[in-house]
Amino acid sequence: MAAAAYPAEPADLFVHLYDSIADDVFQSWTATRWYAEERVRRKANEIADAVLEHGVLDPAQTARTIAMRGDQGAFTILLGLDIALAHASPYAPYHDAPALAGVLVNYLTEGKLNGPGTTGALLPRCAFPGRPHGKRSKAEFFGVHRVPQAEWDRIDHTVLPAVNDPHFSRDEPVTVGCAPVLETFDDVDIEFGERDGMTVYRLRPMDSSGLRSRIKAIVRRLDESGAQLAVMPEASLSDALLEHWKEVAFDTAGRDRDRRPLRFILLGSGPLGADDPPPNRAVLLDRWTGQELLVQDKLFGFTLDSGQMRLWRLPDAPDAGTAVEYARPGTRISVLDSSLGRLAVLICEDLGRSIGWERELEACGVSHLLVPIFSKPILEHRWEDQASERQVAGLGSWVTVSNSLAVGAAIPDEDLPGTRYTCLVAGPKSLRRTAYATERQFGVARTGAELGRLPTSELPRVFPGAAYEVWHPHWQDAK
Repeated sequence: MAAAAYPAEPADLFVHLYDSIADDVFQSWTATRWYAEERVRRKANEIADAVLEHGVLDPAQTARTIAMRGDQGAFTILLGLDIALAHASPYAPYHDAPALAGVLVNYLTEGKLNGPGTTGALLPRCAFPGRPHGKRSKAEFFGVHRVPQAEWDRIDHTVLPAVNDPHFSRDEPVTVGCAPVLETFDDVDIEFGERDGMTVYRLRPMDSSGLRSRIKAIVRRLDESGAQLAVMPEASLSDALLEHWKEVAFDTAGRDRDRRPLRFILLGSGPLGADDPPPNRAVLLDRWTGQELLVQDKLFGFTLDSGQMRLWRLPDAPDAGTAVEYARPGTRISVLDSSLGRLAVLICEDLGRSIGWERELEACGVSHLLVPIFSKPILEHRWEDQASERQVAGLGSWVTVSNSLAVGAAIPDEDLPGTRYTCLVAGPKSLRRTAYATERQFGVARTGAELGRLPTSELPRVFPGAAYEVWHPHWQDAK
């Protein structure tokens, strides 16, 4: 192929070559064998040095390498580009690459490393699958994520501007505050009805003076606890309460990071907007600016069966049959990049029905999943725990599940034995990925305004999304 066919810019060239190598090369042991060859790694380092010095790779050099070595040559160049692009990533351990400033600026302004000459997106890596290292998939060889156009078309991706970024340290834990908000069904407006021959139900919070006072107490306790990230449960948000949250959070925000470090608040979810049916929408708020950083509509409505309605003791529920959630399902997936990592929100049922989002979130490498739910109490080894562990193993993401007290308050202990939790934070136990090891932190809150705490009385914590040298031996070679 003529040199003119190859881009000079490193991110565009990476996309071009990545897409050109057949998946068979990675599904077999071929790429694994190449990766272990000293000559390949040495040549990759030479390519990385050239790109870091000049900011581009001469298309003639690319053409010669591929003409001589074919797919192995393309793979070698990809490794070299990956080493160089790690210096243009805010989430990697490297800095000071002036020649790649344009690549970084493109990511910060356009939301991707590659330019308009290539399709889809190339994103910096923020997470790595939480399972033992073995034969790597195509994506796992590299410190960037190639997002094909089909997946990119379903993603609303934004990068938080540096001026508004909390600047979390990549190696320091971030404390998480989860408050139940809703204590009993007195805090929830539950309505059953008929729609097109089906029984439907609606959930919305009661907008009472007591609930508004509770929200103020929650924000105060988040500040007192030192929480930096907060996650509220499903069914705790309405249009009016959204404005109340914004007012309380912003008015109490201080610029003393040590005294009031809380920045990101997922305000739970609920029916927002004037549509009929409305979406069940979650909103992530920047406490300092009052800006809505991310909004996510629930992708899958939940269908209650008769057994659940009896166990939950839902008021005015039908005696038999099922009831379908009356909400307009979402069709797009929102993703936010910041120093916390690559964040996405899944609302209750969405966590268990991964077929609707897993392909997109795997393609872009989400590092944190925030999951508001309205359900019976969280128990060990039940659906929330199992689904979270799956995402830790598959995506390497941190999963924060936040529940209310409302359903549990209606269920007697003998009908649901076991320790009842209001939140769960799960994530990879070790950076080195030598075992299937998930760190599970279960928190308990006794009232709607309390924060879910571990048995040690501490808050759960996550680590920021970042890319580490231990995941990429070719990065270590380049030191």
